[in-house]
Amino acid sequence: MLFKHYRTPFLVLSLLLSVGVVFAQQPGHQIKVRLKGTQEGKTCHLAHFFGYNQYIKVDSAKVQNGELNFQGKDPLKGGIYLIVLSPSKYYDFAIDGKEQFMEIESDTVDFVGHVKFKGSKENDLLFAYRKFLQDKGKEAESISAKAKTDPSAQEATRKQMEKIQADVDAYMKNFIKTNEGSFAAKVIKGNMEPELPKELPKKANGRPDSTYLFNYYKGHFFDNIDFTDDRLLRSPFLHSRVERYFKDLVYQVTDSINRDADRVLKLAKPNQEVYRFVLWQITNKYENNEIVGLDGVFVHLAENYYLKNAPWLDSTQRAKFQERVDILKPLQTGFVFPELIVTDSLGKEHSPMQSKTKYTLVHFYDPECGHCKDSAPKLVEFYKANKGRVTVYNVSIVYDKKKVMNFVNTYKTGDLLNLWDAKGRYYFRNNFDVYSTPTNYILDKDKKIIARRIPVDKLDDFLTFYERQQVQQMAGKNGAK
Repeated sequence: MLFKHYRTPFLVLSLLLSVGVVFAQQPGHQIKVRLKGTQEGKTCHLAHFFGYNQYIKVDSAKVQNGELNFQGKDPLKGGIYLIVLSPSKYYDFAIDGKEQFMEIESDTVDFVGHVKFKGSKENDLLFAYRKFLQDKGKEAESISAKAKTDPSAQEATRKQMEKIQADVDAYMKNFIKTNEGSFAAKVIKGNMEPELPKELPKKANGRPDSTYLFNYYKGHFFDNIDFTDDRLLRSPFLHSRVERYFKDLVYQVTDSINRDADRVLKLAKPNQEVYRFVLWQITNKYENNEIVGLDGVFVHLAENYYLKNAPWLDSTQRAKFQERVDILKPLQTGFVFPELIVTDSLGKEHSPMQSKTKYTLVHFYDPECGHCKDSAPKLVEFYKANKGRVTVYNVSIVYDKKKVMNFVNTYKTGDLLNLWDAKGRYYFRNNFDVYSTPTNYILDKDKKIIARRIPVDKLDDFLTFYERQQVQQMAGKNGAK
């Protein structure tokens, strides 16, 4: 289906919605709705999509004499709007930004099939398309039902289904060509996949290039999305397209993500509202991503976009981004762990740089932290299982030797290197991004960071995964020679 309904509450994205479009001398809006099947006196809402699975309430009205009357002094921004009867029952239609006065008549049994519009050519166009799709869907269901009773008709069924798909494709292309420039055409075009070449080019050895289709599809993935049109923000299409791109087509390593982020943000840049949303979407996806080693994505986005080209930020917000960059930049995966000199109970100083084992775990904890107390036995168990392979630096962020020793004695961490900052050299939140405890860093033999914030009970699993990954990378390099 063209429009997917989402069962979600009303959400307000305050970070994004402060940027608006200024309309001068506009007469406001009025949307009258007669929807057979609605309860008299029931309060309904007018809303619009924002992003993929969120919608924003614009207005409310009660059913009076079978009619809803949504009206206001301000014009409505263009987008896909919804008549919301309940969180699980609503009906969508388009507002192009110009048609601010319209009437809608339909019923709750078959909204698409029975809907009629007055004062909206855009919806006349859009719902002609939707009715065509609905009819083709019913035709396909009928063919499928007959095929179930006659297994011998599989080939005929396949040809009939291909014919239906060809009809839909032809209709969409003709619709877009005939109605070029309309919001309806942009919505339909935004749902179309890139058309792939029928023949593959061949490599120098004469074999077809098996990677060509993927690269072609990725390269043309956004051909049908108009990033200059902010009306697509108030629809599910732009957000879902960007989400699919980074989920399915982008190799999940920092360098690849950063290159593709630059590409998509360049497409979005001509429209500041779209650019702002896409930047937020990519940042939100990777700032706290569960995939290990992607902290460099946030640093890249902050340095190259938020701190250079985000005019909506005030000086306080910009300073916060700068602070995060200053903290995170030296702590990125692949970087050598910063200098850390801490002291044991006998007054001897230690540094992770002195570790001789294959791996080093720097574990920051607070002696009074409940989670730290819970994880302490697991940390000791991990150390004993990996003794000789891993050195554990158990570093208290509290500058109190008595509390450190009480923790060591209570939770039996004596086999670890139990350390604290006796000379007050560090502010752990700023120097090592310890904003919660426990926080840990895993270092390789060269003291480069290979992971951070791995739960203690997942440390063994991570090292197994990491070593398997290293073997696969080495095999790939050898195979490429």
